[in-house]
Amino acid sequence: MDSSNNTVWVVTGGNRGIGLGFVKALLARPSVTVIATVRNDQAGTSLVDATVGLVKGDGTTLSIVQLDFTTPLSPHQIRKAFDIDHVDVLVNNAAACFKSYPVLDIPTDDLRSAFDINTIGPLTVVQGVWPLLQKSSAPKVINVSSSVGCITYHEVVAGAYGPSKAALNWLTRALHLQNEGLVAFALHPGFVNTEMGESAATEWGFPHAMLEGVEEAVKGSLGIIDSATRESVSGKFVSYKGQELPW
Repeated sequence: MDSSNNTVWVVTGGNRGIGLGFVKALLARPSVTVIATVRNDQAGTSLVDATVGLVKGDGTTLSIVQLDFTTPLSPHQIRKAFDIDHVDVLVNNAAACFKSYPVLDIPTDDLRSAFDINTIGPLTVVQGVWPLLQKSSAPKVINVSSSVGCITYHEVVAGAYGPSKAALNWLTRALHLQNEGLVAFALHPGFVNTEMGESAATEWGFPHAMLEGVEEAVKGSLGIIDSATRESVSGKFVSYKGQELPW
């Protein structure tokens, strides 16, 4: 895969929801190599079908890599999956939502699965592509989080999902503090009108009319990512509208 002259973006969970929104928006840009991860062959086929008719920017390409975060993956396995010479931007978007039990009722299996997918999975991706990020002149890691993981607000009864995102936020802050050349931040894309968003809105009793459109959420998120620097948002938890959120 020739990517030397392109800006290389990796988007995990790129076959649906906001991940698919990121992929579509990036494919419209010129000189971009988009690497989208999917869980299985069916998801890969779905992504191909969703993007085959798009008008791509000049020199822009899409590559699909299969990574299943519900199974244990090592950084070495992830590194081998990417046939690329560098990575400029990693958008850790792949995640899973879980039933919103009160804390005393959260099944331990839910917690294990949530941390495997929503916390350990993104960290393992960063570890796996780290040598490729180091070859970029301006590497960025964006961990897609949620205000549900905010300890200060504690908005809803979030079951295993909330603590898994809070832990991801901690790791994001650590990435910033421990790597001076890296821009790393946690991004709350809003409550978005996706399958996961609709399910959560129903469970939490939120009106579906409050859900943000995917295109609006992606446009705002990409604006934050494109302009992100160490001084502006790195090491922070921000919304797609640019608001800094408490941890």
